[in-house]
Amino acid sequence: MYKRNICIFIFPLLCWGFNAASATSVKMIYVSYPNDEEISMPDSSKHTTNKMDSARIYHAAGIVKNDLKDYPSAIFYFTKAIQLDSTLALAFLSRAHAKNKLLDYRGAVKDYDQALKFPLTWEESYEAYFNKGLAQALLKNLQSAMADFSAAIKINPDYADAYYNRSIAKGKTGDLKGELADISKAIALKPTDSHSYNSRGIVRSMMGNYREALQDYTQAIQLDNKNSNAYFNRAIIYYEQNEYISSLDDFTSAIQIKPDADTYNRRGNVKFRLNNFRGAFEDYTQALKKEPRHYLAYLNRGQVKFSLKDYKSAIDDFTMAIHLKDDFSIAYYNRGLAKGILKDFKGEIEDYTKAIEFKPNYEDAYFKRGVAKYYTNDKQGGCADLNAAVKQGSNPAYDYLVKHCR
Repeated sequence: MYKRNICIFIFPLLCWGFNAASATSVKMIYVSYPNDEEISMPDSSKHTTNKMDSARIYHAAGIVKNDLKDYPSAIFYFTKAIQLDSTLALAFLSRAHAKNKLLDYRGAVKDYDQALKFPLTWEESYEAYFNKGLAQALLKNLQSAMADFSAAIKINPDYADAYYNRSIAKGKTGDLKGELADISKAIALKPTDSHSYNSRGIVRSMMGNYREALQDYTQAIQLDNKNSNAYFNRAIIYYEQNEYISSLDDFTSAIQIKPDADTYNRRGNVKFRLNNFRGAFEDYTQALKKEPRHYLAYLNRGQVKFSLKDYKSAIDDFTMAIHLKDDFSIAYYNRGLAKGILKDFKGEIEDYTKAIEFKPNYEDAYFKRGVAKYYTNDKQGGCADLNAAVKQGSNPAYDYLVKHCR
């Protein structure tokens, strides 16, 4: 798992920000809007102003509500503006933004489509396509999102943010080469953007180009030494390359900036590799304080307890991991090992069976279940499991099979 920053909304005339990573679902919003009597507007029936002027006044009132983050009221005013002047493109664009803030991405897409039917300025045009693309991406309409980002790029070929977000959409469709090309273009256009270097590092990591990925993460950190994601991602590569001290340093830097559960869990893994079991235990525990449903932290803390021969407590952690993820094959396997040491052979065999149920080619589980069956007087079943483990490529199972089942 790598970390990146994605999707920043940009809108003409107003400075608004939106982090798409925090909006993980689309939900219905039920709101009550203000009544007409609650706002002070010119009386068009007395011809003190025409409808277009009134529409712009309503639009301005909506902008005020947007600035106050009162998005339901903003939508009300923008809708009134549109009712008075159905060609007021800025009202559609503004209402789309407010709908985005309320996670109504489908409604936002419709408003962007309406706005794009009317003449827009050069800047308004490419930003409308860009923001529409972001909304499509959040709806997981990746092909439509890429088409909108491409439209923005066609209008403004130097639009780095459009290349950046199109690269992410391409990556989600499995087009790593296209993702790399787009993120590289974004970097060429905006060479001081730390997040783009981090994202390119992720792509290169996924393509197996770890040397250049490390260079990108390092450049991201040099541009922004508070970029916790770049430290996190570089630490992963160091870990995979068995450079545990460097990995530990980077996870520690990431925690100092953003102390989240995943980073504590990862640093715990490094400490475990360094045989610092107390430090690993503390990090897994800290991860669980941050995120009580972090099943990996329960699994890993259970492994620390197992290594310290605290088998009963290890079983408790493995059980919690299974409770949170009921198809967690390795947690069943580890719990089976602990039960076997405590001579709960029935429970041991049951856990290995569950591990195999969720991972049918689990050679270690077949091997251990075979041994457990053999020693509980089920020689036939034990030898059958040992044969299954051998077919999966288990050398220990082969040695045991030759010795006990011939």
